[in-house]
Amino acid sequence: MLAGSASMLPANAASGSLQLERGAADGIRQKVMENWNVMPGLPGMKDVHIQIRLRLDRNGQIVGEPHATARGGPKKTQIAMAASAMRAVLRAAPFGNLPQTQFDNATSSVEVIINFETGNMAL
Repeated sequence: MLAGSASMLPANAASGSLQLERGAADGIRQKVMENWNVMPGLPGMKDVHIQIRLRLDRNGQIVGEPHATARGGPKKTQIAMAASAMRAVLRAAPFGNLPQTQFDNATSSVEVIINFETGNMAL
């Protein structure tokens, strides 16, 4: 299961994050879920949590390199699952329906955080 949140932080914002509009966040999650293939039977996979941070431009294209972090479960399982989550994000791009109201003249990109949870997956 791809669970959790997608939030946006303007590139030049010094304070807090802006919540991504629900429709846009759901669209990102759905597109990534369609592209996420997890190898069944990895030891301790139900304990692994993956977070991917990426920047998107106004057109939904990834800017720069996404960054993945993993916690919980065995290290080898973390590595395998982080790689599969990263592939899903890269395959899913570009992302559409981004709220243009969250971009202004000074904001050319936003940060998106995607959390991957596998504890409830039926594998």
